[in-house]
Amino acid sequence: MKFSLLALLAAILGCFAALFAPCGARADNGWAVYVNDRYGTTVWYPAPRFVMQPPPDNDDGRTLIAADGAKILVFASYNVLDETLASKQAGLTGPDYARTTYRAKGPNWFVVSGYRDIGGVDSVFYEKHIFARDVVHSLIVTYPSALKGRYEPIVARVAASFAGGG
Repeated sequence: MKFSLLALLAAILGCFAALFAPCGARADNGWAVYVNDRYGTTVWYPAPRFVMQPPPDNDDGRTLIAADGAKILVFASYNVLDETLASKQAGLTGPDYARTTYRAKGPNWFVVSGYRDIGGVDSVFYEKHIFARDVVHSLIVTYPSALKGRYEPIVARVAASFAGGG
């Protein structure tokens, strides 16, 4: 029983460390956590594969780029237009969403995924948007379709780690 209690305490301490780790802190076998100080948006990503780009002037998120053409965009903004899940989803139209193959939603989030042309390369896109109080947190991952087998497990882990702040 003591071993289980110690393991539980270690897991809890690990979660707190991840929550308060600085932007890009490394942990968990080469994965790193990005936490946006302004909005509290959090996501884990494979640091050996992705290079974090400098923050934008408004510090609303980050772009991470891999040498093979994959990108992770994580950002947030105040919901100044009072969008709802339904209105945000309805706004995702046009050629970029013509080949949508997957949609899912929960009480405060939704996901849309499929295929699109990015710079002449057939690519997979995955978007997750979380509504948390007056902020919309967004995660967009794109990668060449030819790399789908490599990136599906990465995207699953990145998406599962994605969280909107308080």
